[in-house]
Amino acid sequence: MGRIFTLDEAKALMPQVKATTEPVYTLAASLAEELSQAEEASDEARAENLRERLQTLVQSWQQSMQDLEAEVKGLWLVDFDSGDSTLTFDLGKFVKEDVEFYWFKKKS
Repeated sequence: MGRIFTLDEAKALMPQVKATTEPVYTLAASLAEELSQAEEASDEARAENLRERLQTLVQSWQQSMQDLEAEVKGLWLVDFDSGDSTLTFDLGKFVKEDVEFYWFKKKS
């Protein structure tokens, strides 16, 4: 079992989470656009290079979130365990606007 967070502790990490996520999210969006263009142009070598760069970028972001003791649940989606429930942050929305978070009651 990992760290247990209070709501205040999880929210206090949001500036650090945003500072880590925002540039990665922006770069990933740019790389994804380049990948789409490479695929449309049937430039498989470039497309493969971009896929590898995206994978490395996302893995780096995942590790950064795990270093904060958050559980990565998906792309730009992290959980902070509060013991009997989980606080989930949608960081993709957070980068664009304000953070959205949801409480999920754990199953017994």
